[in-house]
Amino acid sequence: MNTYKVFFTKEKKEVSVQEGTTVLEAERIAGLSPDAPCGGAGKCGKCTVKINGSVEKACQIKITADLEVETIEQASEHRILVKGTERAVAFQPELEILDLEIQPCKVGENSSDWKRLCEAVNKKLREKGSKADRVFRPKLEILPVISHLMKEKGGTARAIVSGDEILELKEQDDKPVLMAAFDIGTTTVAGYLLDGRTGEQLATASALNVQTEYGADVIMRANYSLEHGAEELSACIRVLLKKLIRTLCKEAEKEPEDIYQVSVVGNTCMHHLFLGIVPDSLVHAPYNPAISHGLTFPAEKFRLGIHPGGQLIALPVIAGFVGADTVACLLAVNLEEEKKMTLMIDIGTNGEIVLGNSKRRIACSTAAGPAFEGAKIACGMRGAEGAIEHAYLEEGRLVCKVIGGGKPTGICGSGLIDIIAGLLEAGVIDETGRLMEGPRVVQIDDNTKTAYLLAGPSESGNGKPVYLSQKDIREVQLAKGAIAAGIALLAEQMEITLEQIEQVYIAGAFGNYMDPAGACRIGMLPGILKDRIIPVGNAAGEGAKLALLNSEELERAERLARHTEFLELAALPEFQDEFVDQLEFPEE
Repeated sequence: MNTYKVFFTKEKKEVSVQEGTTVLEAERIAGLSPDAPCGGAGKCGKCTVKINGSVEKACQIKITADLEVETIEQASEHRILVKGTERAVAFQPELEILDLEIQPCKVGENSSDWKRLCEAVNKKLREKGSKADRVFRPKLEILPVISHLMKEKGGTARAIVSGDEILELKEQDDKPVLMAAFDIGTTTVAGYLLDGRTGEQLATASALNVQTEYGADVIMRANYSLEHGAEELSACIRVLLKKLIRTLCKEAEKEPEDIYQVSVVGNTCMHHLFLGIVPDSLVHAPYNPAISHGLTFPAEKFRLGIHPGGQLIALPVIAGFVGADTVACLLAVNLEEEKKMTLMIDIGTNGEIVLGNSKRRIACSTAAGPAFEGAKIACGMRGAEGAIEHAYLEEGRLVCKVIGGGKPTGICGSGLIDIIAGLLEAGVIDETGRLMEGPRVVQIDDNTKTAYLLAGPSESGNGKPVYLSQKDIREVQLAKGAIAAGIALLAEQMEITLEQIEQVYIAGAFGNYMDPAGACRIGMLPGILKDRIIPVGNAAGEGAKLALLNSEELERAERLARHTEFLELAALPEFQDEFVDQLEFPEE
């Protein structure tokens, strides 16, 4: 019998099926969740798809050739969520909303209220397709509610369930059920509010990480916690999340108490500090995490102001400096099922790099430093109004583009790369990183001996000169050299050439605004990969959402963490030589 390929365009999934297989069956083989209440009998019309632009019932189309299929989002219990995510997933969350009928205890029986509640919940779960009954951990605060509902509502009830936890039991009502996801970065925190019934994204919010007052990078914060304990750093980030939750709910006109589940991701240090763990193991060799598995806690322990029965889910980490944010990025780009050899880089205060595909993945962390987020750069700033975000050569002159369109007040990471790339092209910077003599190469003050003047005091937005110093160039060389060395050594460990890398995902805000050509020109990324670079935005935040939206994605996160190898660059004898080699800028 012939075999044909079916490609689902939205999900970017391909499966091989035998001739005569229906498109509906192919969707199931691909791990999708098609809506087919009639079981594929062709009666309900819920399983429609698009084939060659025509809307067809998936259950009625038999495959007799290779086929491309576009799934159609249906208004049903299980939705294919596409809005706000990097890839579509079926909406099948760990969090479940169940309307129950608790059976009364008959005279002569000896069945406890809790037992009858559990029986009612498991009956409902079986109706939804669950094959095995769950054993739920008793909750004392729920017991009086059972009695009340039996007397006042005849046993009609609504249970909010997650895993082996009954989070709440209440009367059936119209109140919303919400979820929230957070990416806790070293510099910024991003939050998302999701509808627990549909998966729809209701609001987003962000803020600077308040922990920056304890240090710009993770090592400074880890050292502070070693000396003073983790309480201060833990408390301030938890308070920030509580504020962001209020902001999210205000924007969506919802209440924080209706949030039942919160997921968090972050690098290993941010992860540990949020949980209240002193990250002392990250400061000393061999730099291992205190715990790496995914964790679920009662959210009330973290005082986030959500429903008192709510849960907090912390995604797993890979290694001491490859954290849950990297796992979330891998989840967002679905590297577990990716056939192409893929390089994924999350460039922030640290640079996490993963190389691999569905067969094998290796991760490493590079001490990129905070240069690309504006730190340690004389006129560096974050991506805000007044920052030079891009630059290009025009008739031998460097032209700068400023956020907000006004006069410049500083340089953000994407602008920093463009400026250096432009000056390399103009011959103002040589391959060693030395500033050459030129009309705008001046001495700013006694401390800054040599710099390229981008805007004089009268040309800037704050009356101060905006410039790129020789020291700034050296900082960029250190950062880009570490990233380039990491890429080269990962490829060596994978036993492939750089040419064999088929696609490059750049995650994070910096990667989203960075010009790939500039990054290749300065040698941060291999020039041969310039046309294979794909910005994926805040992939860590997307992964944090996916873990809430689909229980299988939460399980996938654990597998990704456990089966991604870690490469300790500092332990490689060849790292130092490779790093030194990558400090110079490539010749064009």
